[in-house]
Amino acid sequence: MRQPAVVIVALVAPLLAACAVIPTSGPIQQGAEVGVETTDQVIRVIARPPQSDMTPTQIVSGFLQASASFEDDHAVAREYLTPQAAVMWDPSLNVSVYDGVPTIVPDGVTAVDMTATRVGSIDDEGRYEVALPGSLIEESFRMEFLNGNWRIATPPQGLLLSRSDVDRAFRAFEVYFLDPTFTTLVPDPRYFPVDGPTPATALTRALLSGPTEWLAPAVRTGFPDGTALAVNAVPVVDGVARVDLDPQVRLADEDTRRAFSAQLIWTLGQVPGVRFLDLNAGGQVLDVAGASNPQPMDSWPGFDPNAMPEGDGPLGIVGGRVIDLNRTPPLPVPGQAGLGNPPLDGLAISLTERIAALDTDAGLWLGSLEPGSTLIEASVDPGQSRPSFGGGEEAWVVGPDATLRRVDPEGTAVVVPVDGLHPKAALESIAISRDGTRAALTIRRGPRTFVMLAIITVREGAPRIESPVRVDNRLTTVSDVAWADDDRLIALGVEGAGAPGVFEIDISRWQVRSLGAPPGAVRVAAAPGSPILAATEDGRIWTYTSGPWRLGPRGSSPAYPGS
Repeated sequence: MRQPAVVIVALVAPLLAACAVIPTSGPIQQGAEVGVETTDQVIRVIARPPQSDMTPTQIVSGFLQASASFEDDHAVAREYLTPQAAVMWDPSLNVSVYDGVPTIVPDGVTAVDMTATRVGSIDDEGRYEVALPGSLIEESFRMEFLNGNWRIATPPQGLLLSRSDVDRAFRAFEVYFLDPTFTTLVPDPRYFPVDGPTPATALTRALLSGPTEWLAPAVRTGFPDGTALAVNAVPVVDGVARVDLDPQVRLADEDTRRAFSAQLIWTLGQVPGVRFLDLNAGGQVLDVAGASNPQPMDSWPGFDPNAMPEGDGPLGIVGGRVIDLNRTPPLPVPGQAGLGNPPLDGLAISLTERIAALDTDAGLWLGSLEPGSTLIEASVDPGQSRPSFGGGEEAWVVGPDATLRRVDPEGTAVVVPVDGLHPKAALESIAISRDGTRAALTIRRGPRTFVMLAIITVREGAPRIESPVRVDNRLTTVSDVAWADDDRLIALGVEGAGAPGVFEIDISRWQVRSLGAPPGAVRVAAAPGSPILAATEDGRIWTYTSGPWRLGPRGSSPAYPGS
């Protein structure tokens, strides 16, 4: 079986002198198989136990650093605790994540205070939640002097880890569930400890346990209720992951088997070295119509959450006319949308070649891209946002009163409730994911605008937006956002007092990366496997792949299908 490469990191309290030695005791760890190439480099943390005569602040510092080692249920970190505290401490409750080096100071003789900038948390399901800007972690450790040494009597609830500790001690993966129509996969990002079960086993267990509490109302699973592993592990041998489910899944029909096969393929396909799925039930091969066994990792492309219409590229607007940016030179699209009557702006395109756009008076127009097609005016609402389609044919738009509406192809609008926003927060715009289960919301509260991620649920046949959460705590102003793929957003915004820029927000790892920006950028567009587009104030569209921004054609309001 291919094993990940192992990099050892020793955690040493900064106030202690140390030297490198060859260990003569301790657990045996299996390293990389000689001669096997691998791209999954695992950084394994070896914690240093407490030494004699350490001060209370040194004990707390050592405990925090040793907490990053999950080996033997944080055995070394427990050595910094009193015997009673070592038994009672439950590090599995959650992880509070801080940035930089914490401030650790004595508070009298028998207490130590720790303060750090909170950046997020990881709950017991492995789901990461971004902290609000300016949040702090403030802990007070009560100390006891036992047998000539200081020990912590009141450890924190769960773990306190730095951002770099999390990067070393966890792997980030996505567990795939299904949209309510059972046609498209939806990622559920999780963090898994490096020192836990193998990735294949951990991912399969998480998949069978169901989605996280946050995502659960928006998705479905193909696995019959109560499905478990017949053998509580998923071995990987010669690139084949063997999943043995309990015999009850043999009662599932063909559509259900295809659905949970796709979930397994896409989930286990992230594990380096896994090339095939050997699917069994009760020790016998489980047949799935339309698939061989073992199933290659490129099976079930029809469930791809990032599938795009073949041959369809981005559109833009020049002189009020919708143009095809894929053409050289760009040409107007067929139908009324390409005539400039009415002059259009604020463009969105569905995956089925329907369009929604605003005119110069903020009227919402709907139509198609077929030759001879006409547009219908759905509403006139000055100040409404650019529309968004996501994966459906209904256009979503936010009015100037912050009310969200969903408009069907005939122009009939229904109000969509948005639950969970702060009373002083106002919805400014929305971008629907192409799988139709999530929405990126641009929210204004006071002088700030920021992005929140919410789920889309359907209750009694009516859609709702629920459970919005922050996706970053770096950007102080966001003016536009687009879905690049199922787990990445592209935002046009400002970080701190910096200049406006384009940022990639990875919602699988909750990381933000600056991509620079062309001067005067006012709009962004993105799609799976396609260049990022940015329109500027002077009526030009710039493109970005992996290098510098490049000047493209004239135009404004770029949009990809599913935007």
